[in-house]
Amino acid sequence: MSKLEMVRSLFEYNEWANSRLLEAAAQVSEEELARERSVAFGSVHGILLHILASHVSWLIKWTGETPPIARVEPGRVVPAISQSYRDAHERLLAFVGTLTDAHLDDVASLIDPQDGEWRQWQRPLWQVMLSVGSHAMPHRGEAAMILSELGSSPGEIDYSMWCWRMRAE
Repeated sequence: MSKLEMVRSLFEYNEWANSRLLEAAAQVSEEELARERSVAFGSVHGILLHILASHVSWLIKWTGETPPIARVEPGRVVPAISQSYRDAHERLLAFVGTLTDAHLDDVASLIDPQDGEWRQWQRPLWQVMLSVGSHAMPHRGEAAMILSELGSSPGEIDYSMWCWRMRAE
């Protein structure tokens, strides 16, 4: 598998796993989604918004465009978040579709906070793409655990399960 095939596969998996998580979240009350818990970003709602914000921030960096973000209002939380995910996934996959193996070897300059200061680092784009594509995995795991406890499991959402299902189709 080439680097390009690996990156494309990871972003397709990411869309699939996020969709499974959102389908499970749609079966739970908004009150339960917003309930504060001992997890990163405080709640399932917070986790879902964090993953979405990460996707949007990378899209802005890579393409210069901001995908439409649906307004999150009471009674429409999961539908609004789901629509925003669909828009972000569509644009991410379109961007990934424009990449070539040569693009993936380009150096990407990034900044991030470390110990209260901003640090600049450079990595090949393929490494950044793998990081972005895998970023949501632990967050989805936290949300999946909570949703499962609430009786709405997203089921198996790991990468190997996605690969197995894609081959079975």
